[in-house]
Amino acid sequence: MNEKRYIRLDELDAGHPLRQHPFEATNAGVPDGYFDSLPSIIQDRVVQKQHGWSVSWSWQRSVASLAGAGLVAALVWVTWPARQDSLGQEALANVSNAAIANYLDEEGISTTDLAEYAPLQKAFDEEKTIDQLRDVNLDEIREQIDVLSEEATKRDS
Repeated sequence: MNEKRYIRLDELDAGHPLRQHPFEATNAGVPDGYFDSLPSIIQDRVVQKQHGWSVSWSWQRSVASLAGAGLVAALVWVTWPARQDSLGQEALANVSNAAIANYLDEEGISTTDLAEYAPLQKAFDEEKTIDQLRDVNLDEIREQIDVLSEEATKRDS
């Protein structure tokens, strides 16, 4: 189909440019040392082609690089997770004791597990407990007991 057809040099006309001597057009003949330096010229060209391409810089490449860096920066900005701070004492103070008990039951944490928890044990240290009880007002405790007992009777009835 598309077979290469080889042309022999003797098939060409005598006036064909491929049959002319390359240096006859200048009438200067072969330059001195041409054939001595020809192998190194050919080797240099082969080495240049083996290394492939060279990078040339342009304003389009600069704009494309900046646009790519901007896109990466925007994606990092959008997808970076926000830092979540602790809830604080105020938010936890509004959680009812029943909700806490339900949560502990759902998680399978028993009162024994809580009693063995080291930070809780430190909270009930004798010295700390004595310091906390010094400022206790007995009238406030009686009022709280009355309120809790009233709530319990309302729930039972």
